[in-house]
Amino acid sequence: MGLSNWIRVEQPSPTGRAEIGARRIYILPTRYGLIYTALLFLMLLGSVNYGNNPAHLLTFLLGALGSNAMYMTWRNLRGLRLVCRGTAPLFAGQPVRFLIELGGDGNERPAIQLGFEDNEPVLLDVPPDQYNTSREIPLEDLPRGEHLPGRLTISTQYPLGLFRAWCQLACERPILVYPQPGQSWLPPGSEVGHSDGGMAGAGNDDFTGLRGYRPGDQASWIDWKSYARDRGLNTRLFDGQAALPLWINWDDAPGTDTEARLSALTRAVLDAEARGRHYGLKTPQGSVAPSNGQAHRHACLKHLALYGWPNA
Repeated sequence: MGLSNWIRVEQPSPTGRAEIGARRIYILPTRYGLIYTALLFLMLLGSVNYGNNPAHLLTFLLGALGSNAMYMTWRNLRGLRLVCRGTAPLFAGQPVRFLIELGGDGNERPAIQLGFEDNEPVLLDVPPDQYNTSREIPLEDLPRGEHLPGRLTISTQYPLGLFRAWCQLACERPILVYPQPGQSWLPPGSEVGHSDGGMAGAGNDDFTGLRGYRPGDQASWIDWKSYARDRGLNTRLFDGQAALPLWINWDDAPGTDTEARLSALTRAVLDAEARGRHYGLKTPQGSVAPSNGQAHRHACLKHLALYGWPNA
């Protein structure tokens, strides 16, 4: 059983906030601390052997300095406050930057290191102000799916580098990675209803009525006249929108394996959203009803990202 299996891990609140407690901090001497301790031991032996009082004084003075450095290293972490902000969804192949906010209790905290397991740590100084220091922690490129970043290690060797104090924080902010977009392709029905070069529900399509505004609706479809008359925010509907949604179907996607099909479907979703189409998505794992807007785009891409995952 490794060391990481029995150490106490700081657990953040549901909002991602945590404060490092005194009983969650571990401290051990560094290589330089071991050398420093060995030299003090040799100096003590020489002082006792020769009965040299000034040497005794110097030895105990340096020992007190080392003890104070150990306390200062421990105190540099105690009370440090962190907020795990996470990262926005990204596409496979893009660099992952996990956002962490840090603050304290009014004390300056120099030389704080942050890093996830098996990743290069980031060094920063935390000023005494609360929650005004943000830092993106790099992670290795992740494949599509939903990933937990793992334990965040917060450490310091301040002030003399003789000791290293550290604490681990369980970051429970999942990272959603969409499939990498493939080459552009045209799903069946892509050209239908494109009376103005790709904008469904515009151009020569007939106006059919109004409905209440939904987040993600195109700004060009909002009926600003009714809004100016204090009738609320409404979206105009056209017959091309209602009758001719674009279905992005798994069976139509090019590619011979699962990842190639997912890349093609991802590209089709991005293209349909860019053209303002009403579109839906069908895969062997389920379907997403036709709509549009950023929320619908995210729903489709998340469906593709979690394709084949347990409990998806």
